[in-house]
Amino acid sequence: MTQITLNIPDNELGFFLKLIENFNYELLINEFSVNQEMKDLLDNRRSTSEKEDYLAWEEVKKQIRFKSK
Repeated sequence: MTQITLNIPDNELGFFLKLIENFNYELLINEFSVNQEMKDLLDNRRSTSEKEDYLAWEEVKKQIRFKSK
């Protein structure tokens, strides 16, 4: 499989994501940052969640739908 990295202007991102979705390509977004508040929230959710409530990543990916702005 070939991987391609693209820089998409913010104002065209919605269109591009819809295009990718229509072709059934796998979308992998690597660039993001998490601030301390978000880390604390995630840590809290992990510590208070029940293992039986977890979902497999493969199942979650099937449910993700991208919305344009």
